Amino acid sequence: MNSLREQILVKGLKKRKVHIALVGGQLAPVYNAIVADKADIVEVVYSEATVSQVDKLKDELNIPIIDSKPLAPTNPRKIQKRAKELADKYSNDDITVNISGGVKSWAYFFSIEFYNLENARVIYFDQNNVLWDYKEMKGIDDFEFDMYKNFRLYGNPLDTYKRFTDYTESDDKVAEKIENIRKQHPQQFNGLFIVQDHKEQSLLQQKIGRRCSNKDYSQVSWDKTAIREGGDTLLDISIFSKGEKFDYRLQSPHAFELAFDAGWFEYKIAKLFSGWDKAKEVLLDCRFQAANSADKNQIDVIVNAGTKIIFVECKTQIKAITDIDKFSSVVKTYGGSGSKGVFITYEKKNLQAKEKCKEKGLIDIDLSNNFSEEDFYKKMNDELRKLNA
Repeated sequence: MNSLREQILVKGLKKRKVHIALVGGQLAPVYNAIVADKADIVEVVYSEATVSQVDKLKDELNIPIIDSKPLAPTNPRKIQKRAKELADKYSNDDITVNISGGVKSWAYFFSIEFYNLENARVIYFDQNNVLWDYKEMKGIDDFEFDMYKNFRLYGNPLDTYKRFTDYTESDDKVAEKIENIRKQHPQQFNGLFIVQDHKEQSLLQQKIGRRCSNKDYSQVSWDKTAIREGGDTLLDISIFSKGEKFDYRLQSPHAFELAFDAGWFEYKIAKLFSGWDKAKEVLLDCRFQAANSADKNQIDVIVNAGTKIIFVECKTQIKAITDIDKFSSVVKTYGGSGSKGVFITYEKKNLQAKEKCKEKGLIDIDLSNNFSEEDFYKKMNDELRKLNA
């Protein structure tokens, strides 16, 4: 049963502010334009392939949504007919036609039909979250971007993550110590803290545990029991190198996560982004879950840059070139066509990896000897303004 407000609006008992939205696979610009337009009622134009997108809109919006039967994506006569029907239907209303979504054939015929009508305007929401009014020929960029809603609109809510601001000063010092230990004893360090065997992952879930190297006498033991009460995790590391024993004790709330599986490097990159003036929020260890609660995808760092989402893949070095392809796919699927992907390595990338990043439209960064924070922030500012292919 339609609400009383919707019944009144549909019957035309008052002048309405009507938003006609062309709905395609990219839902965020459709939703964002509706919110920015502050419409009384939304008429969605969609195809059989985008029925589910309309359902998502209904879940997120608290205003009446009218959905007629699906429209053919390629038949010009049917498209033109639907545009004329809607122009007649809302002839006594103020109309906004959002051509940000849907197919180009729809955008063409709807623009032709509505552009010269006195009671209508055509708008477009671009990748930089600028709302362009083609009647006034101007853009509005004061839209309030909601990163978490953006994930939901693409059908991938962000389930678990850690905020960079949750890390403490002691975490920061521990991360630096871990990086230095790795520099001094790279082979022994990687043998202890890089866990590739899925069977050993269960070992890492233990509150109190120990992991030993299978190549020498190096070992790490941990105690995570104090973390429940707001205390620190304790790590004791013993490394044997060149006949000598080196002992280290690390103590901070996130010491365990920083030590294992290059968590220190992900923190280092999150800290780097936190110093960027465009970063509104920086998240680490971001996990998107499948229906069975298993991890569907894990992103090292996600940055809310105010106008778009930046996905960051952190690797000390690239071992498989296919990692770049996988990351590129995740960026588009989870963030939409306007999001940015940054592939950062600790060591310098080889030529093949650099070419692959360029081919996939990823921002290529490495922390080699000539790395400069100033140059990094300048590059990110430049890339943020660019539209993706």
